[in-house]
Amino acid sequence: MSQEKGDVERSSRWISTLLGALPDLIFRLDKGGMILEILSHGDPALFGIVEEQLAYKKVDELFSRSIARKILATQHAALEKGETVVTRYRMNGGKEEHYFEVRIRPEIGDGKGNRRNSVVVIRDITDTKRSEDYLHLIEKIFEDATEAILILSGKRNHAQFNDAFCQMFGIECFEELGNSLEDYAGFFSEETFALIRETVSRHGGFHGEIVIHRSDGSTLSAWLSVDNVYDEDEEEVFQVLMLTDISELQESREMLRFTATHDALTGLPNRRMLLNHIEQAVQRSVRHRHSGAVFFIDLDNFKDINDSMGHIAGDAVLIECAARIRSVIRKSDIFGRLGGDEFLLISEEIKSPDSLMHVAQKIIAAINQPFYIGDLKHHIGASIGVAIFPHDSRDRDELLQFADIAMYRAKEKGKNRYQFYSSRLDDKVRRHFMIEKALRYALDNEGFYLVFQPQIDLSSEVVIGLEALLRIDEKIAGPLDPNEFIPVAEESDLILKIGRWVFTRCCQILYRWRGEYAVDTLQISINLSRRQLMDGTWVQFVRQQLQRYEIDPRRIEFEITETAFMQSERTGYRNIRRLQELGCKISIDDFGTGYSSLATLKEFTVDKLKIDKSFIDDIAENSTDRTIVKASIAMAHAMGLTTIAEGIETDDQKRVVKLMGCKEMQGYLYSKPKRPAEILRFLERMNRKKK
Repeated sequence: MSQEKGDVERSSRWISTLLGALPDLIFRLDKGGMILEILSHGDPALFGIVEEQLAYKKVDELFSRSIARKILATQHAALEKGETVVTRYRMNGGKEEHYFEVRIRPEIGDGKGNRRNSVVVIRDITDTKRSEDYLHLIEKIFEDATEAILILSGKRNHAQFNDAFCQMFGIECFEELGNSLEDYAGFFSEETFALIRETVSRHGGFHGEIVIHRSDGSTLSAWLSVDNVYDEDEEEVFQVLMLTDISELQESREMLRFTATHDALTGLPNRRMLLNHIEQAVQRSVRHRHSGAVFFIDLDNFKDINDSMGHIAGDAVLIECAARIRSVIRKSDIFGRLGGDEFLLISEEIKSPDSLMHVAQKIIAAINQPFYIGDLKHHIGASIGVAIFPHDSRDRDELLQFADIAMYRAKEKGKNRYQFYSSRLDDKVRRHFMIEKALRYALDNEGFYLVFQPQIDLSSEVVIGLEALLRIDEKIAGPLDPNEFIPVAEESDLILKIGRWVFTRCCQILYRWRGEYAVDTLQISINLSRRQLMDGTWVQFVRQQLQRYEIDPRRIEFEITETAFMQSERTGYRNIRRLQELGCKISIDDFGTGYSSLATLKEFTVDKLKIDKSFIDDIAENSTDRTIVKASIAMAHAMGLTTIAEGIETDDQKRVVKLMGCKEMQGYLYSKPKRPAEILRFLERMNRKKK
């Protein structure tokens, strides 16, 4: 017995020691909820109680009402079932919440099936609960992620993938696909998979754009990330693959790339792309020893359609022109739009210059076919400049410039033709470019100014008007004669902007003179180009400026050259009538140099004919000039028009035109063109002389 008693005592001490080492709160509980014995108390403060309070107290005295009810209900279930029952509860413990697990197991009964007592084990599971919550969150993210995720574990013979992975690869989620990276090689090209495998092997991961070959045979662009996950011993545990569908991104990139390299209107390659093609074509021509050519194509008279019919009609013509040119060139040729009405053709491996000639002729013939806009038929032409590479140059920009120079030469020869580049063209066209650049600079930097030349009544020798003449500041491009820079302006759209500047400046000067110098009777003559006449917004602009500066329209006279007048067509004639309706006067400049129709002159009831200086220069000695001038004056008188002779420089010239009946004159005999301040002083002298 003593031996048995010793064994029992040792076992009891061993069990007591074991229970004392546990962090749990363990106690015996009778059926009525009384704590009979504390077997282990762990850290009582953790459970919100003090040790001395435990023994022989009821559960509802030690725990909150809700927790006590949960413990007693769990005990009741355990005693009824005769097995362990588990429950959980949450308790606020200062700054953070704690979670507890309650395990209640009935004690062995009295042999008759009666169980009165139970053992209660309460364990802090806060860390476990947080881990469970975190794992649940990870699982939720894994399943709901739009990115395709695949987790591989070769050692554990395990592969896990989400719904997005199945959708991206076009597979069923219940399929067995393998647990190593090699098992997924079929979803990639051999080259791509070899790159992925090598990169993962060397660097432990892969990140880059790839193409997936889906199960249905289609492809999909994706961003793939492969990362190896290691344990504490630096052994690989998992391999995680994440894929993001970038198909829409790729489409956006392609669209942006296309937009950056193609013309929005025609869809043709734009200037940027064409320049790259020239450079590549030149390199190939040098490498393979063949020749190529650059065709610079500029549409003739296209601006007339734009000005008269509007930009929508102009855009339609550009699209049609692009289609026509495309139809007559080789498929291998590069054809694009530089901008505006300018196109560029790059042709490689040409057999002879004759073949280039034939290409240019076919383009011109295609463009010469009529264009129908609504019920109206329009005709335009094409001026083409051709530069040959590498013969003319191996430099991209220089080739483009040479083709441009040749194109301008074609325009100078009469338009609607082609011209091959030669060095002889260079100096003349460079001068043209320099002038155009100077004009643009002058517009942006107040580089223009006006001078005025008096117009004199021959009978009274009184100043009755002033002609406004445009000049450009010599500081911009040196001395430039108007006879040189005005034609350059008229060939481009610059004349429209310059014309508006001239008219506005004249209105400003008239407004100032009226207020400061009481000059309010003079008439100002302003030159008007054909392009301005064809501008559908010109008359409205004139009306606005006249109202803004409170100018009497009768003080404005627009001078239109005889040729421009006769070529104005419907839009120009309509604008002339509208200007006359405003109250402005119209005069025909350079009369006798063109081919005016007397019927047209009568229809418009122009106010004045201006006899060109070329007939005045030798009028005192040349009988032919005298006959022409005399006939012109007689015709004007018959139609009720005033005549003015320009370029009068001598008393003999003045005497002859006065005898012929000319009413007015203008020329160096009285005054050269002068700045506003100088012309005011001239007017004062003339007034004093008259008195």
